[in-house]
Amino acid sequence: MLEKIIDKRNYIILFIIIILILWILFFNKNEPYMETFNYYGETITFKVYDKVNHKKLTEDINNIYKKYENVNELSGKINEEENALIEYGKLAYYKTDGYIDITSGELVKHLEDAKEYDFKSDIENIIVEDNKLVNDINFNFDNIIGSYATNDVLYYFKQNNITKYIVNENGDVAVGEHYSNDKYTVSINNPNTDEIMDIVTIENKAIATRNTTDDFKSYMVNPKTSKKENKYDSVVVIANDNLTANMLANAIYLMDLEDGKKLIEQYPAEALWIDGEEITKTDSFDNYIQNN
Repeated sequence: MLEKIIDKRNYIILFIIIILILWILFFNKNEPYMETFNYYGETITFKVYDKVNHKKLTEDINNIYKKYENVNELSGKINEEENALIEYGKLAYYKTDGYIDITSGELVKHLEDAKEYDFKSDIENIIVEDNKLVNDINFNFDNIIGSYATNDVLYYFKQNNITKYIVNENGDVAVGEHYSNDKYTVSINNPNTDEIMDIVTIENKAIATRNTTDDFKSYMVNPKTSKKENKYDSVVVIANDNLTANMLANAIYLMDLEDGKKLIEQYPAEALWIDGEEITKTDSFDNYIQNN
């Protein structure tokens, strides 16, 4: 009788062990969160290594991006988020000496159609009273909308103690703390050969790249000359956050090299310019190169 009880107990223990193993294998996976979103003509991929509710995080990220879906059609009454975006656009204009101009909508449209247009900035005419735009402005937020909305998502991450992540927004990358006591690696490719030139290592940083392409891109439009310009094959900026990296990359892509260097010097940032076979770097850019 005692042997039967022991045998039964052993079967129960074995059954419990099997259930635990199955639960660990199939129900307790701590898989990283990974999701791709498509907004503003961009593909934005998030990979989060913190433990999160995958469904809720996807819903929350979508809700943040949806707030800015119709910003290029702004007129009349605007909401709080749209007003904040306008204020950031004005700030970017002054920080880049007019190389980023959110009032360049008509210019972008004309150049996209290969037509000439004598652009005059309307930045001083952006006036908001009682949550309404006083003047009719032809906005173009293409150069800032993606990074601005993504920055909103990263602020949400900070509020919710999400610290280990990597975000790829159409090739611009922002990273948080590394998940395995290391740093994230991002490759820099030669735009002429597509070969890897360097690999940079970053943590709690952002890297933005602008390349010359055959396609029309808003970042190629120079509001100061009213022309589409391909001054460099590529520019790369590393900064402390994605908004700054994006802003600086858009600006120095259009600037003369010396002016671009002076702008970068005003920020805790580093930059690289590729012009044919000539490669120019700021003094500390190589500090981010792997194995240096």
